[in-house]
Amino acid sequence: MATQYEILNNSLNDLVEINYSRIDGYKTAAKDIDGGDLQDFFQKGVTQSENFVDELVEHIAKFKGEPATSATFMGKIHQAWINFKASISSNNRETILNSCEFGDRTALEAYDIVLGLDKVKASPDFMNFLSKQRQTIANTLAGIKLLQVRESIA
Repeated sequence: MATQYEILNNSLNDLVEINYSRIDGYKTAAKDIDGGDLQDFFQKGVTQSENFVDELVEHIAKFKGEPATSATFMGKIHQAWINFKASISSNNRETILNSCEFGDRTALEAYDIVLGLDKVKASPDFMNFLSKQRQTIANTLAGIKLLQVRESIA
């Protein structure tokens, strides 16, 4: 039976992997999208997740865990980013934004699971740290939704 620390480290590593997946997806989007107006937005997603990985790895080390070093596609994350990367090849802005939305919604669900862990809830500092990352992703998702509305009007 896994200890609470093992469960916490595994959950934090899930978030590391999700953020590596976001990095891969947003890098591909920024590189392959026609028109530079979305490149800055996608690059901000890359930078966001790179910072999140660094912060998460620091916390994993505090718990004497071994941090993930790359994206491991699993379950919903696997499907979300496969869909995202497939949409990039079509270079359809609407499809790319829809895939970004799906990927970030999936990331938020993963954060919600980790934020529900007893070990996380018992630490206000830890809860605050993860909540800030989650809120940043939620803000990015709101930006994606705004871009989707603009695309549908255009």
